[in-house]
Order: sequence, then structure tokens, then C-alpha cells
Amino acid sequence: MKAIIPAAGYGTRMLPITKTIPKEMLPVGNKPVIQYIVEGLVSAGIEEIAMITSQGKMPLEYYFDKNYELEEQLKMKNKKDLLDQINAPKTMANYVFMKQKEQLGLPHAIREARYWMDDDFFFVTVGDQFGESAIYREMVDLHKTTKQPIIQLAQVPLEEVSKYGVVKIEGDEIVDMIEKPKPEHAPSNLISQGLYILPKDFFNAVEQTPMDEAKGEIIMPDVLLNLRRMGYKLIPYISHHTMWDVGSTELWLQTNNELAARNWKC
Repeated sequence: MKAIIPAAGYGTRMLPITKTIPKEMLPVGNKPVIQYIVEGLVSAGIEEIAMITSQGKMPLEYYFDKNYELEEQLKMKNKKDLLDQINAPKTMANYVFMKQKEQLGLPHAIREARYWMDDDFFFVTVGDQFGESAIYREMVDLHKTTKQPIIQLAQVPLEEVSKYGVVKIEGDEIVDMIEKPKPEHAPSNLISQGLYILPKDFFNAVEQTPMDEAKGEIIMPDVLLNLRRMGYKLIPYISHHTMWDVGSTELWLQTNNELAARNWKC
């Protein structure tokens, strides 16, 4: 199974720092956010990863490439531990980088990898959240059992649902998704956190989904419900492991504090 990491967003909630440092490259301990994401995917057996980027995201490509001068310096000074640390990201998986020319929503970003994707199903994880490695493995295992799309979910207090995409579950499948509802209109307190296993038909579903005029983009719930109309079951994976969101300064600092207490293990 391959994976797609949409990472083209401007990170406006964290300006001005994200003007020059992509939010995916912000440090959690001494590693950037993106490395935790890749490590989670690799733990689930995924070794082919496409990152969807945009102008200003070159540091992502540099991080997963060789730095000959630095490597030679570390070799000369016999700093093998540091050499191993900087080499680990580029060797743990195979990467391709694709530019999204205009930002028209998460589904549009995922669609940029349509010609690269030759697997029947693929993993998607947004670039500003990561979780304990068990999450990635359990999602892949659930897909192997069901052969259907998997949507990772978590419970939040009802008063917070207006920040998220909220799902309605009947039996063993998701039957409806509502983007950022008011608490009184929410079908549950289960939210999508941005991890998915999707079929190649997702790309066709994006083509068939009209743009949300109010938001000026294609929204994920609409595309996922189109998949359901195409005959797929949307299987919920309700995570009981920890996820970390680094999409704002406050959440990024909180993530650093929590992982410091865990000796940077996740």
C-alpha cells in the first residue's frame, strides 16, 4: 500500500513562522512533524510515499534528501549517531514530491497523485497531525479484513464538534458526514481526524463532486459520501490511541510538552 501526505497548505494559523518554515517541518523534540508521520506509516508496512506540496515547501524535499557536506563533516568527526539520525528519514521510505498549483480543498490535493497511484487502495494522512504508531497499523489491519475504505475517528466533547467533520454511524458503517455542524445539529461526537484508507475510485469521486460555493473548495465529506453512493462501505476506525494536532501554535506547544513527558516516544 502507498501513502499520500497532503502538505501544500500555508499554515496561516501559525504565521509568521510558517512564512519560511513549513508547519510540517516544525520540531517536536529534535525531529520535525513530518518524520513522525512517516515513521507511523512505515510501521504499518508503507514504504512508498507521495507528498503534495506547494511553493515554499522545499525544506520538506531537502529533509528527505542527502546533505553531502554535512554528512562528510559528521564522518570526519566520527559522529556516527548523528549521521545515522540524519540519514534515517531518507532511507526509511521512497518519496515523490508533487506540487499543487492551486489549493481547492483536501480532496483536490489528494487527486494530484492520481497518475502515480497504481494500488487499489492507499493511505492518506494530513501533514499537521500524527498519532501513535498503533493507529496506522490497526487501520491497515482493519482494511485487510474489510476490503473497504477506512475513516479514522475520535470522540470529542459535544461542544467542540463545530470545529470538525462529524459522522453518523449505523451498524458497522458511516452513513453521513457533516462538516462543522452546530452541537445541536451534530449526529454524534465522533469526528474525522484526517487519516483515511481510500480506493482508487476516490479520484473519480472527486471529479463527480461539485465545489462547495461557500467555501470555494471541494470538501472531504461530500467526496466520501459520493464513494458510498458508488457502492463502498465507509468503515469507521474509532481510535483509542493518542493523536496529536500541531495545526496551531498552542497545539504544537502542547504536543511538545506531552511527548517530552513520554521521552519522545509515540
